[in-house]
Amino acid sequence: MKLTLKIRRIKGKFLLSFYILLVVPHISYASTVLFDDYPQNGTSLWSTSSSESSLTQIDEPVADGDKAIVMSAHHWTQSGLRIAQVPPYEDTILEAKIYRKSGSKGTLMFRRGENSLKINLDDSNSEFWTINGEPGHNDYSDDTWHTIQIHLKHFNLNEGENVLALGIQGPYGTGIFYMDSVYFKENKSIVTTNPPAPGNWVLTFEDDFNQNTLNPDKWKVGKQYLGMSGIAANAGSENISVENGMLIFKAERELFNQGDKTHHYKGAEISTFGQFRQQYGYFEAKIKYDSIHGTWPAFWLLADKGIYGSDTYRRQALLKFSLDDISDTVDSALLKLKVSKATNKSSVAVHKTLSSDWSQSTVTWDTKPKIDPIWFTHRYGASSGDIIEVDVTDYIQKQKNAGSDASFALVDNYMRKQLLEIFSNEAENSADRPVLVVNDTNIGITDDATVRGGEYAKENYGEEPIILVKDVWGDTSTTFGRGMEFDIMEYLGVWGGGVSWAALHWDGYGSKHASVESDKLYLNETEDDFHLFGMHWAPNYVGMYIDGEKVWEHESERIGSLPSYVILSLQVGGWDGNTRNIDDDFVATMLVDYVKVWKNQE
Repeated sequence: MKLTLKIRRIKGKFLLSFYILLVVPHISYASTVLFDDYPQNGTSLWSTSSSESSLTQIDEPVADGDKAIVMSAHHWTQSGLRIAQVPPYEDTILEAKIYRKSGSKGTLMFRRGENSLKINLDDSNSEFWTINGEPGHNDYSDDTWHTIQIHLKHFNLNEGENVLALGIQGPYGTGIFYMDSVYFKENKSIVTTNPPAPGNWVLTFEDDFNQNTLNPDKWKVGKQYLGMSGIAANAGSENISVENGMLIFKAERELFNQGDKTHHYKGAEISTFGQFRQQYGYFEAKIKYDSIHGTWPAFWLLADKGIYGSDTYRRQALLKFSLDDISDTVDSALLKLKVSKATNKSSVAVHKTLSSDWSQSTVTWDTKPKIDPIWFTHRYGASSGDIIEVDVTDYIQKQKNAGSDASFALVDNYMRKQLLEIFSNEAENSADRPVLVVNDTNIGITDDATVRGGEYAKENYGEEPIILVKDVWGDTSTTFGRGMEFDIMEYLGVWGGGVSWAALHWDGYGSKHASVESDKLYLNETEDDFHLFGMHWAPNYVGMYIDGEKVWEHESERIGSLPSYVILSLQVGGWDGNTRNIDDDFVATMLVDYVKVWKNQE
């Protein structure tokens, strides 16, 4: 409990109030990667006697990224990952994802100490390890991934004693298992709380940005369309990153061409559009932003009727290149694609995929790899005969280091409704085919295919001379009728430090536009400059919270009642003079530690 003094201005008056605030820390756990696509931090593949340990090949199961470990063990021998390290934290969890092939037998185990003592993970020690968060057991389903966590301190390792290896011990016969995403993780007490608003709350959405990329199951770049408010362009990968447990946005003064428009600033915006929407509840994010003239960060919601158009007309394209024949050092890498046919309203974004274990002869919409939401580049208005060039140097170097193929996706997800045709590797003229130019050497394509949704979701289109890109949308997002824009937090740099703002908007943004706003909301100082911004949304009611205290509320029959999606943005400009007289060297950041959404079960 913390006794806090807060000074806040409402309608020109300063109010002085004491209140008790439950301190709700959000913990970003320390971790050490041991295997992610390849053995890391001194680990290596390991097996004993006649068992084998290797990396997966095409069409074998992978939990995350491009590669997993294949563990083939039999006749009481073992295989897995050699770790040979002292647990790095006072209370260390050894975590891995495990997949057991149907019909296989075998026991999960780890080895410890100089004498390589083997510890079988079974019912006898199930209180000290878990599978999918439940007490450990070996009665788990085949042909699917499971997460195991071994709480090492409960196995009484001596000070300085190492964990030698993690893997399986084979039975009579042969057991085939797969292992991926192996980590040492620091274990701390998890401090959780319900929202500060009254209710029977159940968590429905959470992202603490502890992956190394944006989660494609939760986010996309932009909203239902790419454009942002203000004077900056949404620059994608150039201004969005996920690092060290944080989502990081950057806004800056720099020329950026998007379609037929030149922007003088770059910014960033992501949303849960098409992935998550909710009607009513408590919405919260932990955010820090720079107080610089010109910056315009925001945490907000827009209505979503869920009318996305038919998947039957939606198409995406995949391309893959083998990097086996290129040198270890990648000085430059350029992906080149030639447009066969397009309109001046076409749209395409080039992304990496999060795995490359697909084949053009078998891939379908239902089996396509997950796509990193943060694109390399986005292109509006390509014309027939245009060459689309994408600098992918850093990505190719990473894939080469990991011994993995390079895999790309071509996507339109900004409601353009235009079919874009690009020459494939089956094009009659070899000069039209996609190419990856690495260190000034052309690398031919390994696989490419179109995938199509809806009634064609199980069909393979891997042998066509053209790969296709198209997206379609219905009338899905509106602030008319039951819809509303909920601005939980927004800020203009011209206001100076320690302040925020909340607002509600409805009936469009033209002549019928209506809104209600808070006055400026003044913030307490915190040690790390992060603040919790929250909104309690109920029928006919909205309450806004900062750091656990309600700072503004509004009651009206006009409060939005459509399910809505979450938006995080770092824009530039706005109003109140924030667009004028911005410094020539303008650069600003916005950091997001987590986003959570709860639903009231009452």
